[in-house]
Amino acid sequence: MRGRLLRIMVMTALAIGVVPGGPAVAAPAEREAPLLRSTDPGAERFRPVGRLKASSQCTATVISPARPPDPRDRALVLTAGHCVGRFAANDVRTGVDAPAGWTFTPAYFVDTIDRHRAFPVASIQYASMKGVDLAVVELAASYGDLAAIDVRPLDLSAAPPPEGAAIEVVHAPVDGLPQDQQFLRRSRCRSGARTDVAESPWIWHGASPNDCAGVAGGSSGGLVVRRDGRRVVAVLNTTVETGVSGVCKLGRPCEIGPAGAVLRPGTSYAIGVAPLAGCPLDDLACRLDPGDGAAPSDTRVAVRSKDARWDAALDARGGTHARIKTGPLGRTDCRNPAGYGRPFAIKDRPVIDDPLPPDEDFYVLCVVSGQGSEWVPARFASFTTVQVDDTPPAVEPVVSARDLDTQWAVEPIFQIFEIVHYDIKYGAPAEIDCADPADYRPYRRFPAFLAKTQAWRYCAIGYDLAGNATPPKTVDLNPA
Repeated sequence: MRGRLLRIMVMTALAIGVVPGGPAVAAPAEREAPLLRSTDPGAERFRPVGRLKASSQCTATVISPARPPDPRDRALVLTAGHCVGRFAANDVRTGVDAPAGWTFTPAYFVDTIDRHRAFPVASIQYASMKGVDLAVVELAASYGDLAAIDVRPLDLSAAPPPEGAAIEVVHAPVDGLPQDQQFLRRSRCRSGARTDVAESPWIWHGASPNDCAGVAGGSSGGLVVRRDGRRVVAVLNTTVETGVSGVCKLGRPCEIGPAGAVLRPGTSYAIGVAPLAGCPLDDLACRLDPGDGAAPSDTRVAVRSKDARWDAALDARGGTHARIKTGPLGRTDCRNPAGYGRPFAIKDRPVIDDPLPPDEDFYVLCVVSGQGSEWVPARFASFTTVQVDDTPPAVEPVVSARDLDTQWAVEPIFQIFEIVHYDIKYGAPAEIDCADPADYRPYRRFPAFLAKTQAWRYCAIGYDLAGNATPPKTVDLNPA
């Protein structure tokens, strides 16, 4: 089932030009944040912030989680979890060697390019997108090495930014910007009331919304501090993409609560770092999910209600028994121990195939697991989500027909997330009826090259993630 989700993500990522495996990959915001120069007032506070080149280009910050570090200790760098790999909803990684070629360049100011120094990343100390979107990587360099270039770690705040707090966000966006402009920028804005956020298949608890300018691809992991502050309070996580449609989908995060799922255009979100504050260097996950619980597979992003079931395989991860509960997303809190069913042996029920409700909504499946008297606490429950969707796409198919002198190159155009798949057929107009379901075949992302020696009829039916279909689109092409 995870393979099916990944195929959907890769398909949509290719269609909209982003990298799968993480959010915060929006097109450039309408309001750019100004470039931050090393000579700007207060800029010295941001020397620990720089460019992380890992599984994608992100922003990261040198940190000290607890005590002042020994200069001989390897330096730790904080970023967003999705910056260091692809994560299923319940993945947690600790103590993993970093791939060759990953680097971090601190003090990434536009006016100090000749002094930039890239340090290799040695390992991923902690990374997850389960409940949080945080990662701490270890450099193959010490705090003393960084101090030699006047880069010293920032401390972490034990409290998230309060509602209405004036904040500064320092980040290095890349999307839509020329290469000579892809350096640190500073956004001054305010933090909103904390909320849970869903961006299928992930859920993040207590994220802080903001209206900061210029958040785009490359901003992920960006530093959030209180105005004029020196403690890290959060890191940038995701933003609502304007170039696609849909709710609670990749690039279209939604806020979830008693009112259900709510999309807030123009909003970005940050994840508080309080769970890391005060943790010793050898136990960065002292208050974070260790990833020990049985995990349901990420099923499908959306399904139609007819005969729909969860179809979620359980990865036992050492547990023998589990308990589950299900309900509407935002109104069902997996962290609340109330409402879970009776324990069952995972070997007797390796796949949760309970029916989904028939009502259109977003739903969550919660799982807690254990063995004997040792159970994973509900605050670390695993989960998967799905949308029940019976509504056809709100847009009609779009078909492009490029004139290549002696032929047309004809292909349908995706409209993420309203239309993510097409069935097509074509032929002589007298032989083709677009309303007839016979002879349609999947569009394989290659145009049809139709010679101008005859007239053609091209038919296209679009489908959303749940498989809901549009009416057929008819395009007639006639030689001049």
